[in-house]
Amino acid sequence: MTGRRVAEVGAAMALVCALAGCSGSGEGKDYATPKSLCGVSIDPDLIEPFLPAGKEIEVQKKTPVPSRTRCQVNVDGKVAFVASQEWWERGDTITDVAASHTRIDADKSADSEKYLYSGTGGFGRAGSCTNTEHPEHALFTVAQVFADGHEDAPAMRRLITAYTKSVERSSVCR
Repeated sequence: MTGRRVAEVGAAMALVCALAGCSGSGEGKDYATPKSLCGVSIDPDLIEPFLPAGKEIEVQKKTPVPSRTRCQVNVDGKVAFVASQEWWERGDTITDVAASHTRIDADKSADSEKYLYSGTGGFGRAGSCTNTEHPEHALFTVAQVFADGHEDAPAMRRLITAYTKSVERSSVCR
């Protein structure tokens, strides 16, 4: 192929990519992946595999009950991902928490006492986290994928581990 032909093919590929909405943050993603989940710092590369293509992203903090804080990530107006911090009775286990989230089949374990995960979600126990508003309770973290076709168990293991450690370092744990 001549130099001119290579340049023409390259220009044509660039045009096709531009028309298709290619961006540096992932195929068809015209938004920036968040660097935090409602105040909890997280590497955007850990969240990115679970987010669909789209134009706009919105992150909403919700507190449906005093013992649960949800960070909902919407892409183009649809729920794509949710990270939660949930206070449970001190004697409850990570298996109890996982059983209450029917959408996630957490069949893999990084440590059966500390983490459970699957391709669509994960659970973590935030170590020795205490909070005066929730004495006698233990803090658990939950990550749930709602975007179809974005299952990735190894990526979820990395995400739930990093998210839980970040929560442990946050002001939630005093």
